Amino acid sequence: MADYNADFWEIPIGSEYLENLPSNRALWYETQEDRSRRYAFQEFFEEVSPVVRGLMGANLTRRQQEVVQLYYLHGKTQEDIATILDLTQSTVSRHLFGTMRRGKKIGGAIPKLRKVIDRSENRHIDDAFGTLRGKLAAAV
Repeated sequence: MADYNADFWEIPIGSEYLENLPSNRALWYETQEDRSRRYAFQEFFEEVSPVVRGLMGANLTRRQQEVVQLYYLHGKTQEDIATILDLTQSTVSRHLFGTMRRGKKIGGAIPKLRKVIDRSENRHIDDAFGTLRGKLAAAV
């Protein structure tokens, strides 16, 4: 226990132990079902991305577009986005998800996009969802 580092909560393990672990117990092990699901979602997002980007450009403010792109496409946290755009974290959250006023949800890029997608008669998105459902069912 002398090599225990409380700063990192690490316990050193010899390589001989790690080399004897079966691959299906490894940290990043992925089953065929997991892989099929991952590919299905990846293909779905690649297929609908141009349509969603077009809807974003036509229906969101410039600031909402920036926040959505940083959050969903670049994987930034709300705190990171606040720092990048010189906003508060709560403002970033309001840009993304809206806010409650007098018991009613108002604003927000995500609710706005959901409404636009639900109202639109976009066969491309509907077809992509159908394909995704089929691939996910086949993966099981």
